[in-house]
Amino acid sequence: MPHILAINCGSSSIKGKLYAIPSSSSEPLSAVATLGVSNIGAKGEKVQIKVKWSNEGDRDVDEEGDDGDSVDYKAMVPLLLDKIISSGSVQKDDIKYVAHRVVHGGEHKRGIRISKGHEEGLAEMDALSEFAPLHNHHAVLAVRSCLDALPNHTSLLLFDTLFHQTIPPETYTYAIPPPDTKIVMPLRKYGFHGLSYASIVSQLAEHLGKPESKVNVVVAHLGSGASSCCIKRGQSIDTSMGLTPLEGLIGGTRSGTIDPTAIFHAISDPGSDAGLEGMKVSKAEMILNKKSGLSALAGTTDFGLILSRLDASKVSADDHRSASLAYAVYLDRLLGYVSQYLFKLLATTPLSDIDGIVFSGGIGERGAKLRHDVLDKFTWLGAEIDSRANDVSQGSVREITVQGSKLRGWVVETDEEGLCAELTRQDFGF
Repeated sequence: MPHILAINCGSSSIKGKLYAIPSSSSEPLSAVATLGVSNIGAKGEKVQIKVKWSNEGDRDVDEEGDDGDSVDYKAMVPLLLDKIISSGSVQKDDIKYVAHRVVHGGEHKRGIRISKGHEEGLAEMDALSEFAPLHNHHAVLAVRSCLDALPNHTSLLLFDTLFHQTIPPETYTYAIPPPDTKIVMPLRKYGFHGLSYASIVSQLAEHLGKPESKVNVVVAHLGSGASSCCIKRGQSIDTSMGLTPLEGLIGGTRSGTIDPTAIFHAISDPGSDAGLEGMKVSKAEMILNKKSGLSALAGTTDFGLILSRLDASKVSADDHRSASLAYAVYLDRLLGYVSQYLFKLLATTPLSDIDGIVFSGGIGERGAKLRHDVLDKFTWLGAEIDSRANDVSQGSVREITVQGSKLRGWVVETDEEGLCAELTRQDFGF
């Protein structure tokens, strides 16, 4: 049976799902395995390799590899493929398609097909790594390693920026002069987490029993990377991330939007090369992307740990103080974007036609206190929190406001890999 492998490459991890393609186009895709590699590049941490089969639990893989800082990123995808083949009933030639989530696609309005001997799009994707250096470059490495390991398959590059191609010019335009050097794409807002937002719109529309073109919602995708999106009639009309994923909300290690001159005062020689192997990244970009955000404010990227430190009776005064500030700053920035986007919708859409506020991503799906504190600020718009529902963590789509709440709140568990697989099926017409 032919299969689709959907791969999602981060700067230090690879996750994915393997889907069996049914014989009939009317049958849904079925995930037969979930897989992942974590701690790539992490000094002092062992690489973790996992393959979990849907119906073959006794053949699951859960192994430790070498130290994270000693492994080659591009070797990890072939390693995962070997684990899949050796632990399950799937052969290499059964994997006909690989769908790759790629963060930055520039102005592309659809995915790009790549196959052995037809790899023209990869050079362009690597050029765009300048604007997403910690993501695009790794995705390109993953594509190349798949082409070597699976020479008979076709890859489809699917971009997080695709969903935001509907943002209007007055929203995506930056008030800066033209560049004085040749660049690979215009300097403007592009937006990210688009595959997640598309998945959320699809799931919420199905849950509400309405077409996607009728969905009006503000979404907060909150994970190690965080963003928000204003969605009108199923389409993105604004989002917090910009030219790169750095703009907008605070992340685990990202600063989010700050005064652009701040970094020039915070470090010496901000334009110097950061020294990352295989890519050109300035010292300023590295600090703002990898040394800032929650890590800078609270000394940790673990949001659950930050929440636990809000109880002054259980931690040191310093930990309580830094956690309290980090949480307050995070909440403030999130409320700023959610409020802004709600008013964008309310300007042209009755409140009764707005489907509410959606929380997604690891923090959004597990952060009951954060969800409560956000929705509590909108009681004047008719938001009524159902505390019991808000504390429940079961269900891929669940409402966390009471029945009859004028402004509704939701948790939707995003499925980027599932969407990538479905988009691949649509692109190839099977």
